[in-house]
Amino acid sequence: MNAQEDICAEIDPARVFRNQLDLLTYQRDCSVVAPGAATLLVRPTSSAEISSVLRRAQASGTPVYARGAGTMYAGGVNPAAGGVVLDLSAMDRILEIDQARGVVVVEPGVRFGSLSQALKPLGLTVGIIPSTAPTATVGGAASAHALGTGSARHQSFADEVVGLQVVLPDGRVIETGSAAAHGKHFHRFGMGPDLTGLFLGGDGTLGVITAIALWLHPLPEFRTTACYGFPDAHKAAGFIAALQSRELTRNVWYASGYEAGTIKGRVLAARPGYAPDAWPGFCVGLDFGGEEPLVQHDLSLIANLGAAHGATPFPIFDEVYFRHLRNEEIYWYGYAGYFSRSRCAILMSSLATPDLPRFLDSVQALRENEPDFLWGGAVVICRRGLHGGVLAFYDEETQWPEAQAATARAAARLVEAGCTPYKTGKIWAGELQEFTAYHQTLAQLKHSLDPREILSPGNLGLSRSHQTARPERKA
Repeated sequence: MNAQEDICAEIDPARVFRNQLDLLTYQRDCSVVAPGAATLLVRPTSSAEISSVLRRAQASGTPVYARGAGTMYAGGVNPAAGGVVLDLSAMDRILEIDQARGVVVVEPGVRFGSLSQALKPLGLTVGIIPSTAPTATVGGAASAHALGTGSARHQSFADEVVGLQVVLPDGRVIETGSAAAHGKHFHRFGMGPDLTGLFLGGDGTLGVITAIALWLHPLPEFRTTACYGFPDAHKAAGFIAALQSRELTRNVWYASGYEAGTIKGRVLAARPGYAPDAWPGFCVGLDFGGEEPLVQHDLSLIANLGAAHGATPFPIFDEVYFRHLRNEEIYWYGYAGYFSRSRCAILMSSLATPDLPRFLDSVQALRENEPDFLWGGAVVICRRGLHGGVLAFYDEETQWPEAQAATARAAARLVEAGCTPYKTGKIWAGELQEFTAYHQTLAQLKHSLDPREILSPGNLGLSRSHQTARPERKA
């Protein structure tokens, strides 16, 4: 028996795949990152089976990549070092709904669409639902720091996690948070250092998440949307900062901002003849949800706050784009209207709210310096701070290598503008290595937990030498 056959010795052969046709769709995610080429696909159904695979992979030094739905855009599931892909889609059970503790516990392959449907009859929802729902998996969201519906109220997906079950690279199974003591998830902190955070946003490098406990929240009884146009990014940043500092995101389930080029592209795609006296320099869209009197009260406060920062209502953007985006829950990056290009490369970064103008300057500079691609920019507004998305639309058949290099140069430009890598995967690997003390500590943790470095080599800039080749950058 060879090493790879030994890895899956305790797995039902019907859930082990070797044919290259079966492996074809597991080469990549939705990103611009180059695909990998795994030699084996395993579809486990329990943490015990994953433990068996990892123990045997550790013994042979075989790389292992855990995968959810593959809807992420950072290349984290691309098997760059070959080896084995763990397809977690069969681990799709809702394990527990405890309304008294306000917690739901799920396996990593549960999709947000299924989870939302199960909670809806109870009048409940989870705090963060990624914008790639309903296809995205809960395990993928935990591994990649998801954002989406709920971020304006709660921040990121990680902030809504109560605790985890994780299989470590040597096959040990651990619980984090309060469940480590008595098996019940009700608090993330209190026992000592927070181990949960090691695995959130870890892109599968430190362990394989096999169960996730999340806080439950009541479904909003009333929803409405509103959009405001601002003369420039400085005015918009002042408004957003005031919105956040006054806690006026308390009844906002989703909030995002769009720069001038994006606004025109989206509106004119829907209304080619639209000719306003002036286009706003920036637009903020807000999706409200809660008790109607409270929402209406906050709508009034926010309208007055916007006016104090130079805003005017921008209903056409709400009508042709934002309301549809929220009610239909379509992919958020479809906003730009550049559908003549087959693919969209996305870089997500985090930034302080006052840095919004610098972020938008970077988007404009990309338009000027990288004219072979169509560039867009938008931000997700969280309870504190912003998450900025830079999008490059390209034709995959003819522009893929060039798009990879342009995305790498865009990443460097964003870091220079004060942005922090977010949803790192492989797409930000080179930048992460530049944060030397942080990355060295991360590498030490990796080596301690995974001495043969089998889990997701290449993610977070942690290859087997802790160095990842970076695409060439042109000045």
